[in-house]
Amino acid sequence: MSAKIPTFDTPSDRLIEAATVLFYEHGFRAVTVNDIVARSGLTKSTFYRYFESKDDLAAACLGKLALDDLEVLAMIATRLSVTPMARFRAIVTAAAAKIEHPAYRGWLLSNLEVEIHEDHHVISRVCKLYRTRLRSHLFEAAEQARVEAPNVLVDGLVMLLEGAGVSFRSLGHTQAATSMIRGWETLMREHGVSPTIEQEDATTSYAG
Repeated sequence: MSAKIPTFDTPSDRLIEAATVLFYEHGFRAVTVNDIVARSGLTKSTFYRYFESKDDLAAACLGKLALDDLEVLAMIATRLSVTPMARFRAIVTAAAAKIEHPAYRGWLLSNLEVEIHEDHHVISRVCKLYRTRLRSHLFEAAEQARVEAPNVLVDGLVMLLEGAGVSFRSLGHTQAATSMIRGWETLMREHGVSPTIEQEDATTSYAG
């Protein structure tokens, strides 16, 4: 879900930053170790001092982005003023805001995963771990909102989030983001809960 690329100073972080940008722009297989070290301004020997391979570095990139997203979800969950429904809406609107940004190029975890066809590949393992934790956050929010069949709702929402992260290419950024929010509202109604939040919760949203 996250396309925000932070700036770091250590060699390891510089390699992660450079690789993240290149993976977003060109995909996983098209990028070489030489491309990464050239963009980072470091040497190949420095690369192998910190990472065993391009696969290892890609896993570090995805792990960093996944951790950032999970920290946002945890922050939303711990806000005392957030009701279950406001928490759900904050999660969805945060994802929509990223998709709507003109620089958005897709969900990097999904972008790289589609290039890998091995279940036990390190990239696949990172993606599966992230989805497990994402589902845990969403399931907790669904239970607190007292929706019917929370597991089914979470399945639908994960598909909606990932689908919107791809469909922006054909629908455009704004339409994909808008359609995702409408899809979430429809899902909530189908599971017996109105997506409307109380007025006092309307100002409690993620703006990160």
